[in-house]
Amino acid sequence: MAILFISSCSINCDEEIGTYGNEEKRQNFKVIYEKEPDNWQPIIGLFGRYPADSIQLYDENYEPVESFGKSVTGDCNFVYVDIDTPKEEDIIRTYYLYLSYLDTDTIRHEYRVNKNTCKYLLDYGRFFYNNQLITSTTKDTGISYASINKN
Repeated sequence: MAILFISSCSINCDEEIGTYGNEEKRQNFKVIYEKEPDNWQPIIGLFGRYPADSIQLYDENYEPVESFGKSVTGDCNFVYVDIDTPKEEDIIRTYYLYLSYLDTDTIRHEYRVNKNTCKYLLDYGRFFYNNQLITSTTKDTGISYASINKN
């Protein structure tokens, strides 16, 4: 005699954009520089080269990115996925990080939002800074924190 046991499991959709108050996904990053040998400091903020209140992030149309946040500790972030982000499309977005009138850097995001976000949010995601790949991911809930070395 054989007994067949059937079990079902439900996928927890806490990571799904648009549910449970989770309306957006942010990219977090920090730009650092070597102030002295083996002494890395944030380039933005209290001890950096540029005060946080003068830094701005612009989109590819040179419009300020409303969701851009920065702090005196040098941490920066902006929203790259929200409930209106198209799914199942390759997305490439370019941003310009304005540090001063002599120094503007380029940030590029490449990603694809999975149609069934209960499994994972992104099919893939890449974060570039001045055309250098900083971090990438495949089949994950988001692009990881990026620490960027700038000289």
